[in-house]
Amino acid sequence: MTTTTPEALSGLWRLVRFVYRWPDGKEVAPLGSAAGQLIYLLDRERPGRMSVQVMSVERPPLDLQSDASQALHFRSGFAYAGQWSLDEGRVHHDVDMASLAFWEGARLSRDVTLESDRLTLSTDEPSPQILQGGYVTLLEWAR
Repeated sequence: MTTTTPEALSGLWRLVRFVYRWPDGKEVAPLGSAAGQLIYLLDRERPGRMSVQVMSVERPPLDLQSDASQALHFRSGFAYAGQWSLDEGRVHHDVDMASLAFWEGARLSRDVTLESDRLTLSTDEPSPQILQGGYVTLLEWAR
């Protein structure tokens, strides 16, 4: 396992896998096949900045005349940006802009596992997609 430091996280990551995992091992990919990127920037003068975008690669073409099509596209991904910090194996994203307005002003904390060029961020906080909880959200990234 690689030591988790701000320098080790800094840079560009591409999404490998995004799933919800229950204690019995069941997994659900909420966006189906997904693509994404995560960027951690370091700045010694002020807090670091981060940005993440995740989306389904199976989206149908957008029909701007259809409310249903627009709603489907809105639910087919998410993005947010803000400051980030690292503390005892957890990364904290202090969100200042997001595709989901209720994330703005929120602190989204994730457990960090870093192994060579693989980064796993996980949380047991319920997702807006499945509110009842009881699962862990796993986002696996590669350099």
